Amino acid sequence: MIGRLFRYLIFRLVRLFYCGIEVHGTLPTDGPIIFVLNHPNKVLDPVLLMAVCGRPITFLAKSTIFANPITRWAASQFGALPIYRAKDIGTRGAAGDSDEMSAHNEKTFTHCRELLRQGRPMALFPEGASHDAPQLLPLRSGAARIALSTAESTGWSSGVVIIPVGIWYEHMTRFRTRAALSVGRAQDVDSYQKLYAEDARAAVRALTVHIERGLDNIVLQAESAQLLRAVPVLAAWTAPEERADDLAWQLQRSSRLLSAYSNLSVQDPERVEHVKELANRYTFLLQAAGVANPWKLELTVITWQRLLRRGLWLILLLLPAMIGAVLSWPSYRLSGIVTRQTLPQDRTSVGTAKLLSGTALMVISWIVAAAGVAILIGPAWGLGLLLAAPACSYAALRWSEIYRSTRQILTYHKLRKRRASLVTHLAECKEELATAVRDALIIAEADG
Repeated sequence: MIGRLFRYLIFRLVRLFYCGIEVHGTLPTDGPIIFVLNHPNKVLDPVLLMAVCGRPITFLAKSTIFANPITRWAASQFGALPIYRAKDIGTRGAAGDSDEMSAHNEKTFTHCRELLRQGRPMALFPEGASHDAPQLLPLRSGAARIALSTAESTGWSSGVVIIPVGIWYEHMTRFRTRAALSVGRAQDVDSYQKLYAEDARAAVRALTVHIERGLDNIVLQAESAQLLRAVPVLAAWTAPEERADDLAWQLQRSSRLLSAYSNLSVQDPERVEHVKELANRYTFLLQAAGVANPWKLELTVITWQRLLRRGLWLILLLLPAMIGAVLSWPSYRLSGIVTRQTLPQDRTSVGTAKLLSGTALMVISWIVAAAGVAILIGPAWGLGLLLAAPACSYAALRWSEIYRSTRQILTYHKLRKRRASLVTHLAECKEELATAVRDALIIAEADG
């Protein structure tokens, strides 16, 4: 019961942290499936997958997590199994030497095979480590070995399939941003029977290569982190009007743009520099005009009815939002400070740290505030405040979001009315940039 409640709360918190989580493709959850994913965001990656599937999915986690009783209990609630890594040998929770590591891992793999034979889904991160590099790391062979050994143990009638899933975060460490899971083509493992019988190691290598290609096709990668951040923004800016909010299309477009950039950097560097120049100029103009999203400027229509609805919501939510802000805002700010101080360089852990520390500090602040009210006014008032605190804190969040978006709508409305020539110039610059991007894509894909 406690474990189920814990999982529910974590899933809800992840959906709260990332306000928009999209799945592009079909994500099956039944049957002997091995999901293989890139790993940019440590603990949140498997939880994100489970949140959209709505059920626990067994995944492998580094053995050192299980050395701490709290993290061991938390990991066990999601069905995590320990994997022992060579680089951890000698540390707490790891193997003492390579032989012990191999023995422990074989036990874990045996458990994995049993789960797959039972038709249970699993998730593995074949890169072997969480990282924020702009390209995938070389893949380990564990996923292929588990899949092929399971298929062999069932007489090649296991039905095991491997499904690559690419995870993308709009802003990995930022509260209330978007995330997406892109589902690749499933690979049937039983088809490797002949090759596995002839040469098991060759079959493992071949399947690992196939997994790598599957992830390459759906994970955004670039030669630099700066390019990887910039291209999805460029894709969103230059999308057709009907694709302004279509994240799946924009990510697909980003993949094409990255491929085109790689080709044209060699074949036509002047064209690449021209697109960069247009993009930099457009970025400067947007910043000077105070425009964060050009599509909001162009497509957002203001009506009195819309403003009235927003005004009513702001009035209705004002009192609980004020209570929620007093209860939660200090904890929210403190969690950011704590995270920056304790994890100044490790971006892959920041999202998890913010989520967990923010939640813990917020709950503590609710309890402290409720205790203070109980002492000063009475136990009933304290209990009432404690019960109302989550709803009031959420009201504060929604009030601030409605207020910011309403202020943005009014700002853009004034900009269109008072500086129509600037808005027209921005639209012209965007069209020029979009045309340059389209031409570059056509040329790059034609040459490719």
